[in-house]
Amino acid sequence: MAALTNQIAAADISKAMDIEFSEKFNKEVSRLAEVLGIFGTEVVPAGTAMYQYEVDGKLAEGAVAEGDEVPLSKYNVTRKDLYELSVKPYRKLTTAQAILKGGYVNAVGRTDDKMVKQLRAALLDEFFDFLGNGTGTAQGDTLQAALAFADAALGDSMEDNGDSPYGLVHFVNRQDIAGYLAKAEVTLQTVFGMSYLQSFLGVEHVFITNKVPQGTIYVTPADNIRIYGVDFASLGQAGLEYTVLDGSLLGVHHTPAYERTSAETYALVGATFMPEVKNYIVKASIGGAASAHQPAALAADEPAKALGDMTVAELKAYAEEHGVDLAGKSTKADILAAIQGAGQGEE
Repeated sequence: MAALTNQIAAADISKAMDIEFSEKFNKEVSRLAEVLGIFGTEVVPAGTAMYQYEVDGKLAEGAVAEGDEVPLSKYNVTRKDLYELSVKPYRKLTTAQAILKGGYVNAVGRTDDKMVKQLRAALLDEFFDFLGNGTGTAQGDTLQAALAFADAALGDSMEDNGDSPYGLVHFVNRQDIAGYLAKAEVTLQTVFGMSYLQSFLGVEHVFITNKVPQGTIYVTPADNIRIYGVDFASLGQAGLEYTVLDGSLLGVHHTPAYERTSAETYALVGATFMPEVKNYIVKASIGGAASAHQPAALAADEPAKALGDMTVAELKAYAEEHGVDLAGKSTKADILAAIQGAGQGEE
């Protein structure tokens, strides 16, 4: 029997799911960019070298007599190469049994939602790793004092380079701010999986997340945060049919897997969040006992919690404190293995 005109086929549902998956991810990124005042995504080719850099120098001043040579101003740009930008592939498989039991939209759609959240979390993990490369330091006895001194340190660094400390963004650990929130009447928003306060304790743009080590604050200006997306155009030429929306942040494709009687979801993440200038990132410690380079929770010889329970940022801070070389180590598993291999702790 011939197919009916305008019938809705499985391929139509799959395409709709592609779009829905991509829109959820892109809307969250767009909301973050809107809050921070970042103007869109910079789309670059795969293989583009990603790096952070530190800029310093001083303007040569002084009286110059008529006809004399004008003195040179000296500036330095120190670059830290990170990696070549590429897409990160992910996939999941939903069995026919699960689809028959819960329906396609429930079985595939709800697990898609979970996958989107975990892709978002992976991006944030990378972003906070980059924040940890910041060179600015500050310290305050309380959270409010640490925020104030961090802003002051960042303002001085930017002013020395002829920039203005505008639109500063603060990232704090949930445990460090909980006591203040308990006594304040505030409205928390959720932005890209983090709690957000537009104005609190005398500062603007406060993000609350456990991805910041407890006892530490990260501060950077909003315009130091860049959002990059990989150009997906050549994939279509190779017959790889991913649905990609504006910004080239994510490619998605839903397809049946007949050999396994299942439906597969493929995702290619082409997004990277990058705090670009290292000396425009300040790491502030809360409490007088901790140094400006490490969280208070890690100031003792032994970790305040099990190594396996630490975030990547906390593990890196612990490794730095104990002199563990993490060269070439980027994943939590690799970092944990290096620490344990150096005899610095038990999981």
